Amino acid sequence: MIRAISTKVMTVLCIVFVAVHITLGLLALDMVSSPGPVYLAMAIYLAGIAVVLKPSPGRLPLTSGITALAATVAVIVLVDNVLPTDRWPGYASWHLAATYTMLVAVNIRGRVLLSWIGVLLSVILTTVWASGASMGLVGGLMLNIATVGWVLVSTGIGHLLRTNDHKVGQYRADAEAAADWHAAEQALHVARTQWLEHVREVAGPALARIADPNHTISDAERQELQLAEAQFRDEIRGRVLATAEVVEAARKARERGVTVQLLDDRRQDLTPRMLAAVSERVVNILNQARAGTVTARARPQGGDLAVTIFASTPDNPDEPTFIEFADRSPDA
Repeated sequence: MIRAISTKVMTVLCIVFVAVHITLGLLALDMVSSPGPVYLAMAIYLAGIAVVLKPSPGRLPLTSGITALAATVAVIVLVDNVLPTDRWPGYASWHLAATYTMLVAVNIRGRVLLSWIGVLLSVILTTVWASGASMGLVGGLMLNIATVGWVLVSTGIGHLLRTNDHKVGQYRADAEAAADWHAAEQALHVARTQWLEHVREVAGPALARIADPNHTISDAERQELQLAEAQFRDEIRGRVLATAEVVEAARKARERGVTVQLLDDRRQDLTPRMLAAVSERVVNILNQARAGTVTARARPQGGDLAVTIFASTPDNPDEPTFIEFADRSPDA
């Protein structure tokens, strides 16, 4: 289905054409040899139009297209058999306009090949009938000019509109990609700005004192700088593990002489429940440590473990603390 042509517009146009065709056929009943086949052809025509206009995503379903094709052939055969053979049929040949209306709808809804098969069948059937009537072969070919012309025009317009749809879709995709890129750049800019503000807040005062040529750095200030450097390292290397509580506990533990390492090899966020449990356990271990080493590591995704915590003390190096958090699904 061409997006530039709405189903509502096509339905309204088809209803108008159908009403005109049925009216012309009823007005010309005095020219046919029997009205019964004409009534049946009208019913088939209405059913075929209903099938073609039935809403469906994408192109017209193949079965619906074949049904419309069969309806076209049936209408032509039924009406041709009761048309006058000794004179021009006039409005009694309403079925030709009806069939190309149905074929144009099939064409516009994406079944171009089926519509042209319908045109070919219509030309053959109409020409064969006309060859046995007073109009002859030339008259039969003239009856098919409108059918060929309308379907040809609809094919050309459909091609142009589908090309336009493709271009519009490409422009939309490009615009969305540009918007995503701009949003990512803005997010990166905000993250960088926040990080710089964080660095200024943590290390700014100490750096200002270092920059003062008249200031002598004390041991306490050296320790303060080392703690700030360690905090930045935790936030960069520890990433997911470097919650505010863990970072604060790690700072206090380092002040007591504990070696702390936060490592993130996972590169993926933990579930909120697991992150809360891990943070609580790491904070407890850090608060209890008075010396030694504490290492918390987020394990690579895909393994059995999500996080491991290792803690050892100089007083009891043979019995370290080792805690494991099993990896779970994101919904856990």
